[in-house]
Order: sequence, then C-alpha cells, then structure tokens
Amino acid sequence: MKKPIMIAMAALSTALLLVPAPALAQQGAVAPWHAHAQTLVAAFTGRGNAAQAYTMALIQVAVYDATVAAQGGDPEHKRLYEPFIADIPAAAGADLNAAVASAAFRVGYERVNDNPTARANYRAAYEASMAAIPNGRAKTEGIAVGEAAAKAVLAARAGDNFYNNASYANPAADPGVWQAVPAATPYATAGANDEAMAFTMPLTAPSPGARRIKPPPRLTSGRYWRDFEETKAFGALTSTIRTPAMTDVVQFWTESGFTLWSRNVRDIVTARGLDGLAAARALAAFSVATGDAMLACFEAKYAHLSWRPWQAIRRGGQDGHPHTSSDPAWTPAVRANHPEYPAGHGCYAGAATRALKLLFGDFPVELTSTGAQVAGWPVVTRAHYDSLDDIVEDNTNARVWGGLHWRTTMERSSRWTAKIAQDALCGRWGLQCEKGRLDLDDE
Repeated sequence: MKKPIMIAMAALSTALLLVPAPALAQQGAVAPWHAHAQTLVAAFTGRGNAAQAYTMALIQVAVYDATVAAQGGDPEHKRLYEPFIADIPAAAGADLNAAVASAAFRVGYERVNDNPTARANYRAAYEASMAAIPNGRAKTEGIAVGEAAAKAVLAARAGDNFYNNASYANPAADPGVWQAVPAATPYATAGANDEAMAFTMPLTAPSPGARRIKPPPRLTSGRYWRDFEETKAFGALTSTIRTPAMTDVVQFWTESGFTLWSRNVRDIVTARGLDGLAAARALAAFSVATGDAMLACFEAKYAHLSWRPWQAIRRGGQDGHPHTSSDPAWTPAVRANHPEYPAGHGCYAGAATRALKLLFGDFPVELTSTGAQVAGWPVVTRAHYDSLDDIVEDNTNARVWGGLHWRTTMERSSRWTAKIAQDALCGRWGLQCEKGRLDLDDE
C-alpha cells in the first residue's frame, strides 16, 4: 500500500472524534438520498456522464450545506466545517433527515427537467421520506433548512450555461478530426454526446476552459504510431490476441462512469460508518471533484475534436504517418459518440481516485459493476484492487483493449483530472492538503 500523499485524512479523523451523539443518531438520510439522486440523474434524458456528474455535485452540495446548517443550529454542537455555497440559518433542533431529503429533492427535481417518470418517482421517494418523520417543529424546521440550502444552490448556478441548446455541426473531415455519425453503427453511437457541457461553468474554476489539457500527440509522432498499433491489435471487435481475462476488464468498465462511481463511492462511505455530517461532506467533496473534472473533460473533448480509433484506423493511410496503414472494416469492441481526447472514463477514474485519496488516503477496495456493452460476454460484477492506483491502470487497459482510446489519451486523462480534483478540493472546497507545486499539465 502506498503512503497517502495528503494529510487530509488525519484532520478528518480528528474531526470525526468530535461529532456528538445526537448527530450519530441521524446518520441515515445521507446515503439513501444519494442513491435516490443517482437513480434520478442517471435517467436524465439525453444527458451523459459530464452532465450527470455535475448535476450530482449540485445535489450533494445542497445536502452538505443543509447538514452543516442543521447541525450548526444545535447550540451544543461545535461547527466543524464551513458550507460550500451558502451559510443557512437554522433553528435549534431542526431535523437533519428532513433537511437532507428536502435539499436533495428540491435541487434534483428542479435541475433534472426531463423524464417525467423519473421525476415522479423521485417525488414519491421524497413524500415517503417525509411521511416517516414525525410531524412537529423539528420536521418543519428541517424542511426549511433543506429548502433554503437548495434555493441557494439553484440561485448560485442559475447562469451556469448547463441548458445551452446549441446544436453540434461536424467540421471538415480532415485527418485527425472527429466526426459525429447521424445514426448508430457497429462502431459508434449516434450524435455528439454532452457537447453542451463545453459551455457549462465549473464550480471551482473561473471558466469552462480554465483547466484545459494540452493537445494530443501529433499524428506523425512515434507515440501516436505505438498507440495506433496497440489499439488496432487489442481493441478490435474480432481481436484474436485479446484474452478472455482482458475482455473481462473491458466488460467491467463498460458501465457508465457516473453510475459505477456513484454507487461505489456511496458503498465506500457507508462501509466506513461515517456520521451524517462526515458522510455528506465526503460525498459532496467527491461529487464536486468529479463533476468539475468531467466538465473540464468534455470542454477539452470539443476543443481538441480528436478522432476515434475506428476513424483513425479505417483512414490510416491519410494521417501522414509513414508506418500506419488503413483497415476499412476495423470495428471496436465498444462504441461511443464523442471525441476521443481526453477520455471520459480516464477523466472520471483519475478524479475519483484522487478525491478518495484526499479524503481517506490509499486503501484496498472492491468495486462493483453492471457493465454489459461487450455483446455476448458475461457481466463481471466485481473487481478487487489492492490500491486506488490499480484502479486507474485497470481502467486504462479496459478502454484500450475495448478499442475506444489510445493509451496516451487514457494515461494523460487520469493524471490531468487527478490534478483537477486536487485543485478543486485543496482550493475552493477547503481540504487542508500538503503544500506543493500544482501543475495542471500532465507531464
């Protein structure tokens, strides 16, 4: 096990010892409402991983701010943390479960403005939560705290450009330039996924492109050629050198990054037995880090517009490299519908694992998955990792062996978003981290 690179865990552990018994008695609402929010956001019609990660961040920030307020309203409770967006006044005795549920419900219901069935189910979950809390002043005050926290988050993000509806138009089909396809094919899903996220304002940076990754390797470089040959050989749908064990790795990581990481971080936090405040803080910090990383990832995707391996390999004779050759029938094992560089799964894994390190240090973990995009291949439900770093390596291999990405893209993406997560959490979020040079470039 590697030594943790941050000192945040020591501070967090000390803080947890100070949490009084009344807070421990109300720890039940945070994880269930994280799960309700995941279900709602995953069903956000027409929205992909970047939009989902960012939306979850807004919900979890409201939950966290409401939790800080509800606990701070107890005169015997010492405030351990500052809110992220708004300092909400709360009467003593405000019910924490009511505050958490109200904050999560209001932000999720207002921000997810599509899929009536998912929204109705979300409302039903809220009504059931409220029915389980005894009526009285504590419940009323808790609802007021949650609604106030949600109102503050919604107001703060009202001009975030999330609902930008600009339509995507393909540029000229020059070598190296990604082209969206109008209808699904065996090698690509249709459209330009989450292109509007290129305009969305992050929570912890001054502009969408403030943290943009540097350009990908030149098409005529030796690195590009090595990546080209590896993905061409191992990532083809009909590859004869990708082993069954490799295909298991590919299949595991075909689940949506949003649902995989949301479920697993909730399981990690739940297993640690954190009280309501610490759980809300950990889930919000994780969501802010991954949300901003995914916004940066998709902003950079549509800035660089790098073609996918299926486009590059089918047009290998047009890239100007003397050693690449075309295979007009080449098809990847897994499909996608957005530019190749940087990599969505690599971005998510890099930010997620760095956020977890910042919160808890390094640790062994078992992740679960429902990924099933490799047709005819069994679902691989669990994978054990001795270190968080091993997750990033496995994730990198999966997307190369699945024919979705180049290895350089995966490696750069995870390193880059790890630094975005660090920048977000050790900066705007306020974790006490070791001081040192932070360079958002990957090398």
